[in-house]
Order: sequence, then structure tokens, then C-alpha cells
Amino acid sequence: MSVRLQQLLLLLGIALVTIALSGWQSLRQIDNMAGAIAEATRERVLERDSHYMQEKVADIGNALQLITQSTEGLLRRQQQQISLALNNPYPEPGRVVYAEQVKGLAGTIEDRRFRRSNMPAGEQYVKIQPQDPSFLFADEECGIVCEDMADALSSVTPALRNIYRDSASYSLWHYAGFANGLVMAFPGHGDYPAGYDPRLRPWYTEVIKRAEPGWLPLTIDASTGQPVLTAAAPIVDPQGNAIGVTAIDLPLQQLLKFHSSASPWLNVAQLALLRLNADGELEVMAMKEPLEMDSDWRSEEQTRTLTGIAPAALEQVKALELGSGLMLNTVAIDGTHYNTALATMGGGSWLALISPHSAVESAVTDALSIVEEQRASTLQRYAVGSAILIILVIVIALYFSHRFTAPLIRMSVTAEDLATGNLASRTGLERSDEVGTLSSSIDRMADSIEQLQLEQEQAYRDMITSLHRALEKKDSYTAGHSGRVTRYSMKIGERIGLDKQTLEKLRFGSITHDLGKIGIPDAVLNKPAALNDAEFEIMKQHPAFSKTIMKPLVRFEEYAEIAGSHHEHWDGSGYPDGIKGEAIPLLARIVAIADAWDAMIGDRVYRKGMGEQVAIDILEREKDDGQFDPSLIREFIALIRQELEAKRVLTAPQTPDL
Repeated sequence: MSVRLQQLLLLLGIALVTIALSGWQSLRQIDNMAGAIAEATRERVLERDSHYMQEKVADIGNALQLITQSTEGLLRRQQQQISLALNNPYPEPGRVVYAEQVKGLAGTIEDRRFRRSNMPAGEQYVKIQPQDPSFLFADEECGIVCEDMADALSSVTPALRNIYRDSASYSLWHYAGFANGLVMAFPGHGDYPAGYDPRLRPWYTEVIKRAEPGWLPLTIDASTGQPVLTAAAPIVDPQGNAIGVTAIDLPLQQLLKFHSSASPWLNVAQLALLRLNADGELEVMAMKEPLEMDSDWRSEEQTRTLTGIAPAALEQVKALELGSGLMLNTVAIDGTHYNTALATMGGGSWLALISPHSAVESAVTDALSIVEEQRASTLQRYAVGSAILIILVIVIALYFSHRFTAPLIRMSVTAEDLATGNLASRTGLERSDEVGTLSSSIDRMADSIEQLQLEQEQAYRDMITSLHRALEKKDSYTAGHSGRVTRYSMKIGERIGLDKQTLEKLRFGSITHDLGKIGIPDAVLNKPAALNDAEFEIMKQHPAFSKTIMKPLVRFEEYAEIAGSHHEHWDGSGYPDGIKGEAIPLLARIVAIADAWDAMIGDRVYRKGMGEQVAIDILEREKDDGQFDPSLIREFIALIRQELEAKRVLTAPQTPDL
């Protein structure tokens, strides 16, 4: 093999190894950062998801508790009035309206509209005015017995109107059914299904069986097709025998309009109504999209059960009380896994807010999209640079391989240095012949590689900057705050004589010192009031989040140290690590002073910033309390006092010359 070919292969190998090592290192750093961002995002989304869902079901549970307590009181009044009318009828009965005389569904005092399941095309709603109760004879053989009972019950119309008026905002029907087949409904309505018999309905049979008042499992109303929650109580004769049942229906469609059960980030969540089946399993009765609060619940055509619930967790669900909620993370419906928050509705029924696990992964994918863009851009630049370098190496090797071999050893050493990451290495050969040209080419190659490395670092900076801009969109205070902290930090650095390179590190580190706030929940970050202890503990996590995001970037390690340590105190009382003294990086100590100064003089939603003179007097008194580096805080105090004196001179009135 000719020397020329050997040299060509050697130089090509060196170039390829150099390119491969540099590219591998760059991609590894990007991948490490992507992993850190993915894990941090996943944890934050899961935490936010869980907190939000528990909060919402608790709100709904508390509202249902108030409504059900009120309904129970109204049911007792209704039971008493009906029993009184049957046992002590008024001399003159009221108006009796039969169900077949009522056109359409009954309305309400507030003139609400209810959807009919059997409405002809083009007639979605019927509007009526409540006047009297209506009566239905389910048993035609009842005859005069039912008519006499209807006359007696008609006398409770004024009482029913008063009871209904107290519940008009949340109740659907007030009604009673009797052993002889008579049905009384208020507001009065028709449109009973064919063959309707109260004695076959769950609200009647369950109460007769247990002979005491209570809440029944969720059912579908026979007239409207709506899911309803029913409170029912037995009606007894003077001898204590149960002769019928009275009940009040609460439409879930109406109750849940009082609550918004979703937010823009949780746009894939659904609401589900659950009940226990005969096998003791939770099954889906109805579902709807929570963002469409005015839409109808979709009753399930095919029974679907919840799986993946541990027996102990299921017992916790059964033991829930109104006003309390429970979070489950392992529920599955038809093979899809959900985060699920439950609130009991009584009577073996529950409301569930469910969010698929895929929503979390979607959020992670969105967070990593910028990383993938940077990765693709880096690969593209390396591809172009590699092609140029390979072509250059081939030309140089073919043209100069016949010349001196001794300088090639030096060039080979330089190339090996470049391959191992020493991008500052150069041939050092200053010649005017072909060998000199070759050495210059290798040096230019090294410059190109170093430039690519600089571009890579700039790409990292752009990526961090993009994350910071995302934080600014999330928290408007951070934008102005970071700029002011940077300005004061640079003034301190210049005053103590930091070199240009260190000042640049200080500038970028101070800009991104609060980057970790992107992982803080919005409810804490943007709270328009002072944080409580629990919220402050959450906020204290942001330095660690900043360090987690930037730590994988080896060349950015100093930036991570600034962000991760700017809340540490000189005496060790700070957070997150409790380090003290010289163990705290110098640049982090500088940013800590600038950050505290801006917090003192800056305005917040819940308070006005103090004046500069007041703030500097406080720092003067507390400079030896242990929070700040003693030498740095004295330099800063002197700096601010000089600025205040300069402002005073500029604004002082000028005395005219005499």
C-alpha cells in the first residue's frame, strides 16, 4: 500500500473518529437532558393532575352533601303532608289532574326545560307551567279506591308547591306511589312509558324492602331519560303498615352544572357515574365530557366495569362519606388506564373524574419537543461539517502525501488530541511549503470543530432560553424579575473585579436562576397572596428543579450551581442543601444578594415594594445576620448608596449663579 494511500486512510480515520466522538458526546448530553426533563415533567404533571382532581371531586362532594341534607328535610315534610292527607282528609279536595290530560313534560317554577328521550324530530324541548300534581292509575282495576285517594291527596297541593319552591334549583320530580298502583307526581306530567307501574320501580321496591328512608342507587328517570339520584321514604297507615313510597329525584345533569370540573390542561378528562353491580364491582352507568357542562349524560349501552382496583382500595371507595374524596391511579376501563378521583353520591353510587395516563405522556412529549428540535439541528450541522471536513482531508492527503512524513506525526498527535476533546490543540507548524499548508488545514479543521462545539453550546443556551421564555409566559413576574437580578448581579461582579469570562457566566446564570419555577404548580406560582407553609415548601423546590434541568449539561454545570444554590445562606440556614460559607459558589452568593434586593423593592400582587432607602437601611442593620456573604453584602451596600447619592444630586434643584 502506497504511503499516499496510507496517509489518506490515516487522516480519514482520524477525521471520522474525531467527528464521531464529538457527535456522540453532544448527543449523549442532549439525551441526558431530555431524560431529566421528561422525568421532572412526568412527576409534575402527575402531582398536578392528582391535586386538581381531588380538589374538584371534594368541591362537588361538599355541594352534594348540602343538597342532600336539604332534600332529606324536604322529604320528611313531604312524607308528613301525604300521611296527614290520607289519614285526615280535608272536607273539600283540591283539583285532580290525570296524567293522560297533561300534554308533554312538566315544567318548573323557574321555567326550566328538560330533554325528552322520545321527542319527535324537530321538537327537542317542551315547556309547561307547574300548577297541580298529576295522577296515574297503573292498575285499571283500582277504580273508585284510587279516585278517592287522589281526591284526598289533591289537598296537599299547596304544601307540595311550597316544598317544590324550596328545591326548584336542584330537584326534578316530587312524587308518591302506592300499593294499589296509584302514582302522584309534582309538577304534574304525562309521558309515562307504556306499562309504567310504580310497584316495579327500584325506588318503590327498595324502600318497601328496607322499610326506612334513605338514598337509592343512581337510576334513569322513566320520563326524561336523565340519570337521577333519589331520596325515598315509606308512607305508612295509622297501624304502621307501609302502603306506599314518596320520593324526590335530583337530576345529575342539573346538579353538576353548578361546578366546572375541568381546566384547559385537562381537556381529555371525563366525568363518569358509577354504581355497584350485583357482583360487588364498580360499573359505569353514564359518562360525559366535563368541558361540555350543558351536554347530556350518555347512558352506557353496554355495561363496563372498572378493573385494576385493589380489594383494600375498593373497600375505601365503599366507605366514603359525602363531602370526602379518594384518588386512585390504577383504574382501567376497557384496557385504558386512568387517574381517577371519586366522590360518593350515596346509595351505592359515585361520581368519578377520570383522566387517562396518556395525558401525562402527552405533556411529557410536548415538553421534550424543543429538545428534539435541538437534537435534529445538531445532527444537521454535524452532517454538513463532517462532509466538508472529509472532503478537505481527502484533498489535502492526495495533494501533500508525497512530502515530509515527520511533520505528519505532529499532525497525528494534534488530531488525536482533538478526538479526545482537547479542542485547543493545534499543530504549531509554521511553514511555507506543502507541509505548512497541510498543518494549517488541520488547524482550520480544529477551528471548525471548536466552532461546532461553540454552536452546540449556543444551542444549549437557546434551549435553556426557550424554557425560560416558557416560564415567562407562565409567570409574568419572572420576566422582569430575572432582568433586574441580572443587572444587579453584573454590577456586583464588575465591582469586585471579575474577569470577562466569569462575568458572562454570571450573566447567563442570573438570567436562568429561577428556571426551575417552570415545575411549580400555577396555583402556587401565581397565587395573588402570601404563600402558606405548605405552598412555600412547594416553592422551595424550584432551585432543585433548576439544577435538575441544567445539571446534565456538563459545560453548563456552573449555571446549574448558580440556580441550585442562590437560596443558600452564609450561615447554612438556607435551602435546598443547607450548605454554608465558601462552600456556596461565589456566583450563587452574588445572585442571592441581587435576588433578595429585587424582592425587597419590587411590587407583588399582594404587597407594594419598599423604597430603596428603606431597603438599604434594612440591609445595613442585618448585614451580619448570617444570610449573605459579609464581604459581598458590604460591597453591594456601598454600590447602592453611591447610586442613591448620584440620583439625589441629579434631582436636586439647581441654584442659579448670582
